[in-house]
Amino acid sequence: MKLDDIKTKIDKIETEKKQLATRQQQLQAMMNKRKKNEEARRKIILGALILKELEKNKGLKNYVLGLVESLSERDKKLFEQITSGQQAQKNQ
Repeated sequence: MKLDDIKTKIDKIETEKKQLATRQQQLQAMMNKRKKNEEARRKIILGALILKELEKNKGLKNYVLGLVESLSERDKKLFEQITSGQQAQKNQ
């Protein structure tokens, strides 16, 4: 085998190696995005289940209200719908 042929094969393998590394990065990014989306979906579904249960379960509602109290003021505003009924009961 000639030296030029060997060099050509090495160059070809180097090109394939770079292409595979790029493909690996793309697949890793795709997998990470799917994991992130699944985690967000899981949180949304769990949150919806808890919100529905809050209507029926007073103990759970009290527990969640206690958790909400530990949040920053900015985050507490997101839960005003839940806590507004509690504030009205405290003021009576």
